[in-house]
Amino acid sequence: MPEPDLVRTGVSGLDTVLSNGIPRGNVILLEGAIGTGKTTLGVELIYRGATLFGEPGLIVLFEVSPEKLVRDAARFGWDLPALERDGLLKIIFTTRQVFLQELRQADSLLLDEATRMNARRIFVDGVAGVTGGSGDSAHEPRESFQVLVEGLQREHLTAVLAVEASALNAEHPTALP
Repeated sequence: MPEPDLVRTGVSGLDTVLSNGIPRGNVILLEGAIGTGKTTLGVELIYRGATLFGEPGLIVLFEVSPEKLVRDAARFGWDLPALERDGLLKIIFTTRQVFLQELRQADSLLLDEATRMNARRIFVDGVAGVTGGSGDSAHEPRESFQVLVEGLQREHLTAVLAVEASALNAEHPTALP
């Protein structure tokens, strides 16, 4: 059996727990209550990927401003603006509706940017609204989640999607498979 292509996280102890990393191209759902460190872990996965393994990454935000994210990351010694200048990171601040629409389009600006910078990883913070919790009744949560996953896999991105546990359970108790 061939060796799996694993994405090492670079997070102390996490690769050991994950049997040396995440299979490349997988989509990982990171669920937790407010304040449990989902955003910090997601940003660290992108930061470590860029700094330790030379893997460019995208961070997609819907609620937390890029300025706050950069400020909070600096407290850990992570210089996100330097990574952006070096083409190893792109922080995208958008709406959930625009993000989902971008993933549906063949000529997506977001996916074009991922290709241009040769992104290998993506962290999406606050994905519950993308999967149907945004008031968009035209799309079933499972369908929206599938669109999200297909869009990310089309670009061969290893993805970490953060979702607030209470948002997922309150809005759609059976929203995700």
